[in-house]
Amino acid sequence: MQACIPISEAELTIENNSVPHDQGERQEEQSTAILSEPMPLSVVKSVHREVLGDVYHRQIGMAVWQRPLDEAFEYAQSLMTKAPHFCFKGQQTPQLAANLLGRLLPEAKGKQVFIEDVTLLMEMFACLFDLQEVGLRLDVLSKAMCPRFHVDKIPCRLITTYAGAGSEWLHEAHVQRKRLGRGGDVKDHNSGLLREGRVNHLNIGDVALMKGEEWPTSLGRGMVHRSPSASSEAPRLFLSLDMV
Repeated sequence: MQACIPISEAELTIENNSVPHDQGERQEEQSTAILSEPMPLSVVKSVHREVLGDVYHRQIGMAVWQRPLDEAFEYAQSLMTKAPHFCFKGQQTPQLAANLLGRLLPEAKGKQVFIEDVTLLMEMFACLFDLQEVGLRLDVLSKAMCPRFHVDKIPCRLITTYAGAGSEWLHEAHVQRKRLGRGGDVKDHNSGLLREGRVNHLNIGDVALMKGEEWPTSLGRGMVHRSPSASSEAPRLFLSLDMV
């Protein structure tokens, strides 16, 4: 299966970032801002992997490939049971990562399918951004890694959850950026989420490319997101890929 993916011409679901308003005047003001500010505006989703290429569109802040996991999900459950503290971080070519994971991951049904899936995602990411090596992180998480709404200070990151709760994210119009990342015991609506807004989440198996603050056309306004809650009783298996 080829890993390189073109800009998509497949059927897409594009979510705008509107918030319910009582007055048309505020909507008009938002429309003016959208036209004048070169920042991520929409999230595009599709069951076709070609959608990931749409991250290069200027008005797209996140592209999501929606897919079932099947056997890879079964292995993810086994991995969390057999190695509840598993953590792998490294900078490798996809093939080297596959070899290392083959030695480090516990034996269970679906192991090879799981490794092939991780390798495929690494190959796709490397192809999209012309990389020789990819920064890989594969963790079993028993607590929220980044519990506050925030923006990554990188150009772009690929994330997926193989088991457990999926990452949470906000549409641009639902964000108060000056409140992002606040510490202490604060509520959602005092840490970056507008009262009229809502928290969205990725599903198990979804592959998302999120633009960060350093994407050339984002102007410091990358996708706002956070880690969901997790515990030893309800862990999650999370993968992220970074440019190196």
